[in-house]
Amino acid sequence: MLVQMRDRGTQHFVIHAASKRVMAQESQSSRGAQQPIHNHSLQTAIDRVIAQESLSNECKLAYVRAIVLAISASLDTLVFFFPKTLIGADAVSPTIALISSTACAIAIGIVILLLHPAAWRWLARLQIAIPIFDSLLLALFITNIWRVFSASKPDIITNIAALCCLVAVSGSIRIRRQASVLTTALALTDFAYAAWLFRLDLAVSLFALFTILGIGLLGMLIAGIVRRQGKNAAGRLLMQQFLPRNVVEAAFEQPAHLLDAPKQCEVTIMMTDLRNFTRYAESLDPLAVMNFLSQLQGFLSTIVEQHGGWVDKFMGDGMLAVFGAPEELENDAEQAVKAACLILDNIQQWSPLPIGIGIHSGSIVAGCVGTGRHLEFTAIGDAVNVASRLEALTKETSCPLLISHDTQQKLENWPLISLGKLPIRGRNEPVEVFTIPSVKAN
Repeated sequence: MLVQMRDRGTQHFVIHAASKRVMAQESQSSRGAQQPIHNHSLQTAIDRVIAQESLSNECKLAYVRAIVLAISASLDTLVFFFPKTLIGADAVSPTIALISSTACAIAIGIVILLLHPAAWRWLARLQIAIPIFDSLLLALFITNIWRVFSASKPDIITNIAALCCLVAVSGSIRIRRQASVLTTALALTDFAYAAWLFRLDLAVSLFALFTILGIGLLGMLIAGIVRRQGKNAAGRLLMQQFLPRNVVEAAFEQPAHLLDAPKQCEVTIMMTDLRNFTRYAESLDPLAVMNFLSQLQGFLSTIVEQHGGWVDKFMGDGMLAVFGAPEELENDAEQAVKAACLILDNIQQWSPLPIGIGIHSGSIVAGCVGTGRHLEFTAIGDAVNVASRLEALTKETSCPLLISHDTQQKLENWPLISLGKLPIRGRNEPVEVFTIPSVKAN
């Protein structure tokens, strides 16, 4: 966890980066409402990731279904118009071509429906309706095959059994175990119908049915793998609320890389803090305070991330953000100042209290530390101390934004004015400090 040890009498400042923002993504629509905090937005996002993993598989199957039915409809239409040339018959009933064309149109409609942005919300119902459609389609196919080939080619029942196996295993692409159970049951029903039409021996029928059942059970096992894949994707989403994206990717793809030696990074640090928050919080119910902080943190983290930064820690009403680590950012100072100006321009929409911001550029060391069962992503450096001291100086200078000389050297075309060299607690040498005359001129 990101732990900050900041003693007013010491200069030690250690950051551990794993508790980034549990409540930073509360719904913005609840702004100002005094109500209990629930992680509805985060839970919805996780549910959406899992559903979309299954939806992606469903779309792939829908494409295959539509292509196969389009080819079938085309062939049936050609047979209807040219029966003599293609099958040696004088005429063919248009029923088969109409059924194929209708099935193809429905399959295309399913593809369009699955491509709708809100399709993941309907997925549970679609994964019941689509297998039923497939089963009905297979039943029509079985009926047609029986009428045409039952006398001349009774062994075509083996093709029907294979198609039933495909229907049974199709449930494996769906995350819900119930979908696998449904497709297996439908496949067994279709083959039982075929066995009745073709008057199969009981022994042969039972053998085929048990084979289809085995395929369906295998599909259920595969569905478990697909479900775990979806949960892994949701786990990545959840972990990205606590750790930088590239650290999360390394943890999932190449865990050993997390143990690589820490690396030194040139970054820009932003430290923020609300004014008089303690006094303000005294008059509020603790639940209202948490609701207020949740909305504030969501606002701050959104702006930081929009400018390529990473929120390392929320410290109550304060925030520590890093621009340039662990992912490199060429214009880290520029982005940090832009983010600070945007925060100052919009803070009144989220807080009745003013905010102070300190920005400093310098070197830090980032990496994983720890042994045994506990590892933590850590960023350590004096640059954090300086940013913290600058934020504290905003109270004394009455300037909401203070920028160090090191950051000023990395900026171009910013209307900065120097406040001179100011003493920084814990440092021997004073630091030249700058501010922006009008921070609203972002």
